[in-house]
Amino acid sequence: MDTKSSSAHESYLVLGAGCFGASTAYHLKQTLPASSVTLLDRGPFPNPSAAGHDLNKIIRADYQDIFYMKLALEAQQYWRRDPIYRPYYHESGMLYAEDKGMARANLDNLNAVGEKHHAEILTPEETRAKFDGGEADRALESVISAAVKEGVIYNSSGVSTLCIDESAICTGVRTEDGAELKANRVILCTGAWTPKLLLDTAPHNKALHIGDRMVAAGAIQCTASYPPDQMYKFKSMPVMFNGCDHTEGECIPPTPQKMLKFNYEVSFTNKEFHDGSGQTISVPPARLDQSTWSQAVPQGLKKDEIHTVVDHVFGKWIDGIKIEDYRICWDAVTPNQDFIIDRHPNCKNLYFAGAGSFHSWKFLPTLGKYVLDMLQGTLDAEKASRWAWDRPNQGSALPAYVPRRDLKEIPGYEDVAKHFK
Repeated sequence: MDTKSSSAHESYLVLGAGCFGASTAYHLKQTLPASSVTLLDRGPFPNPSAAGHDLNKIIRADYQDIFYMKLALEAQQYWRRDPIYRPYYHESGMLYAEDKGMARANLDNLNAVGEKHHAEILTPEETRAKFDGGEADRALESVISAAVKEGVIYNSSGVSTLCIDESAICTGVRTEDGAELKANRVILCTGAWTPKLLLDTAPHNKALHIGDRMVAAGAIQCTASYPPDQMYKFKSMPVMFNGCDHTEGECIPPTPQKMLKFNYEVSFTNKEFHDGSGQTISVPPARLDQSTWSQAVPQGLKKDEIHTVVDHVFGKWIDGIKIEDYRICWDAVTPNQDFIIDRHPNCKNLYFAGAGSFHSWKFLPTLGKYVLDMLQGTLDAEKASRWAWDRPNQGSALPAYVPRRDLKEIPGYEDVAKHFK
C-alpha cells in the first residue's frame, strides 16, 4: 500500500504530456526536487494529438456538481495570479441560452458556496441589450516549459507497452523504438489511449485492463473566420453556450486569435477490434493528423452538427462567417465523468491520472497537486473516493459528453474512412 513514506529521491515516468501529465510532472519536480521525473509523449511539446492542445479552452466554474465547482474556483485563482498561466487567461464572461434549468442550478450553487459573482438571469431582450456584440496550446507549453526549467526531462519517444514483471510490478515502459525506460513509479496520463495501451501490454490479463471504467470518445470542433468589419460586434462578447436540444454547443470569443471556435457537445466512440485480446474497444484514430485541424471529417459532423452550432449561436447577426477547419478532440470519458486519480490495485508502482471526460482542462494548474497527494497518501477522503479506480460512479459531473453513437455510424464516414486508419 502507498504511504506518506514515499521517497523524495524516487524516479517517476509520467506518460502523456496533456493537462494531467504536464501538471503532474511540474508539481512532482517542484515539490520533490531531488526526484527524477521524465515526461514522455510521442512528439515535441505541446503535442497536437493531446486533448489539451487546442486553439482555446473555457475556464469556468459553472458546475451543477458543487464538488467540481469548488475545485474549479480554486483553479481559477491560479489562472488569474500565477505567471505560468496568467498570460493565457482572458475573462470574457459566459452566456447560457438554454431551457433546461442549467444556468439557474449553477447560480444556486455559486450562492451556496458563498462565491462572490456577477451572474444573473436575463431575458432575451436584456441579453441583446447587454451584449452588443486561445491560447490553450500556449498555456500547456508554458506549464511543460516550467517543468523542464525545474529539472523535468522531456522525452518525445512513443510508448509501445508498459514493462510489467512476473510479480505484477510495473518497472517502466518500452518505447516504440525498442528501448526500455525504468522508474520506481509509472503514472499513466495517456487519456483516450489508455485502454489500448493496457491491452497491448497484457492482452489476456483482464485484471490489468480498464474494462468499463472509461471509454475513448471524440467530439467535433471547428474554427471560423469573419470579415474585419464585423470585429466590433465581438468587443463585449462572452462565451456563448446554447444548451437547447437542437444545438448543444458553444462558441468561444476571438480573443486574441481573431478566430472563432465552436464545439458540439455530442460525442462518439471509434470502436475497433483488438487482435491480441479479442476485445472490441474504442480507440482514437492511429493517424496523428486526425487530432489536428483539417477537413477530413465526415460530412455528418460538418453539416448536421457543428454547422448547426454556428447557425444557432449567431444566426444572421454576424455577416460572412466562414468555417475554416475541423478537429476531432479525443478524451477518455468515465460513466459519471469523475476523473481517475489512483494507484492500480492489481499492479504495483502503476498509477492513473486521467479520464478528463472533456472537462479537465480548467484544472491544469491544480491537477498535479492532487496526483502528488494521491502518490503520498494524503489525498482527502472525498477526492480519493470519487477518483478511485473502483467506485460506484454515482451522480454525473458533466453528462453532455457521454458518447451516444459510433464514428462509423455518422453519415459520410466512408468518404473519409482512409484518414482514420
